Amino acid sequence: MADYQEYRRHVLHRRWRRMFATFLALVMLVLLCGVWVLWRQLYPTPPSRQEPQITLLEQALPDASWRTLSYERSTAYQVQTRADGSTAMDFRLASMPVTESEPVDLSYFDSAVFLGDSLTQGLQIYDTGLPNAHYCAYRGVGPNAVVNGTTCTRIDGVQEVPLEALASYAPKSVYILLGTNVLTQDTDYTSFLNYYSLMLDNIRALLPDADIYVQSITPVRPEVSAGAGHSGMYGARFIRVNNDLAALAVEKGCYFLDLWEVLADANGDLKAEYAQPDGYHLLPEGYAAWVNYLRTHVAHTEIVTPEDPTAQTADSAAAASAAPLAA
Repeated sequence: MADYQEYRRHVLHRRWRRMFATFLALVMLVLLCGVWVLWRQLYPTPPSRQEPQITLLEQALPDASWRTLSYERSTAYQVQTRADGSTAMDFRLASMPVTESEPVDLSYFDSAVFLGDSLTQGLQIYDTGLPNAHYCAYRGVGPNAVVNGTTCTRIDGVQEVPLEALASYAPKSVYILLGTNVLTQDTDYTSFLNYYSLMLDNIRALLPDADIYVQSITPVRPEVSAGAGHSGMYGARFIRVNNDLAALAVEKGCYFLDLWEVLADANGDLKAEYAQPDGYHLLPEGYAAWVNYLRTHVAHTEIVTPEDPTAQTADSAAAASAAPLAA
């Protein structure tokens, strides 16, 4: 009998233990449901936001690949040829118009920085250039060197990182001419455009109040493309590149300057009287024409500062009205 009573107590004990565990599980489930309901009341799911207006670059590809260095631009421009054999370059339509006021004094460029390669170094070297301006000019570089933070060597041998040097000058305007060194081969130049786009973004982030000028790739003599390693340096190809650069400048809210207006002849080639023997670098006379063009194509004839909001003249206001709209 003692064994039966002991067995009965064990059975009842296990039964009550199972009932208690089940009850405890139900209580925990109710508590979790209550916590979930309370959480949803305190932190409701935010309503879906309206999709922002997409930019031209986003329209190129529907997915996120437009943000990378591998997207392909969908818009292309056709080079038109006139009856006389000369070319009508579409990028001229996006070029900044002539300033209505008189050409600015050379001192206007003392607060400017010129970012470029050996072509830009000529502005620094020759008296016909702008030797008093600031320069971030490095032989043989392209926009990829600027984006990647590559250490570059100036004409005086000093080494520096282009964007760091550019920011240190705190310029009121930035003039960019990059591309000749990375467009020597007749290959796809999508990577060049993508790096150029990223470079403009970086410069805008560093200098939000500066006027940024994108200068067209300069023309070359017709015999250049026949030289070894220069198969991509010919007029029709540079026209296509400049078309894309002009569109990119408008996209990024920058000013586009068409140097072909003063450096190219009727056939779209570099004027012979401006060409060095290599066919693409410039003689001092070419830099004089370049500078005269810059003096008559400025966004503001006077730079307006927050301390002097009335400094802008009527002429500068008219010039500012021609500025491209930011994307």
